[in-house]
Amino acid sequence: MTLGPRMAAMLLAMTSVTLAVGCGHSEGKASNSTITLGAAAEIPESPASKATPSEVVPVSASDTPIVETESSKSPDVKPSAPTEPAAAPTTAVTDETRTFKVEGPENSIRVSFDDFDLLKVMNLDPVPPDAPERLPKWLKELDGKRIRVRGFMFPPFQDTDIRGFVLARDNQICCFGRTPKEYDLVETFLRKGVTTHYIQNRPFDVVGVFRIKSEIEKYSAMYELEDAVVIEK
Repeated sequence: MTLGPRMAAMLLAMTSVTLAVGCGHSEGKASNSTITLGAAAEIPESPASKATPSEVVPVSASDTPIVETESSKSPDVKPSAPTEPAAAPTTAVTDETRTFKVEGPENSIRVSFDDFDLLKVMNLDPVPPDAPERLPKWLKELDGKRIRVRGFMFPPFQDTDIRGFVLARDNQICCFGRTPKEYDLVETFLRKGVTTHYIQNRPFDVVGVFRIKSEIEKYSAMYELEDAVVIEK
């Protein structure tokens, strides 16, 4: 059977859609998409800015009463030109924005411990108890989103069947290393039915739902990862 040009074009379009839907992400193949957090909020327009031309009533010179003053009577004094009111801004930058890369089979947001570092981000040292309330908007918007972060496993109490652990910024954070800051640690709780083993002295990725604690204690993690999985490669 010979297909007409229109039918052939429709079949070609349907085949292209099928191939696009069936193509998924594979581990190690990064997505090209990005996400921007902390976008500026728009200021609502005033009723005057929404007025249509038909609603504007023109005022002629004859409608305006003229009041003579001494300065207006003097030929040496020139009236100043009328100034136009400044236009109101349509948007306002409420906080700093930041763009992140989205990658992996779970479309997680790639972040680093530098993004959590409150000394670099906000110049906070030490970290005050109300730090979670003072975070920039883009960092607050990470709460509840699935992220992907690379770090080291803080030595746990067991070597196998680990259900949760502390992800540390580097392998110098330990009993005989430097004292960690609250933003140097992320408490990690693995997905239901998933366990891991102790990964010693080498970095690895963890994917999970990011949470910011509302209350923090000194030398304890102020961030958490829920429903997490370990990606060793």
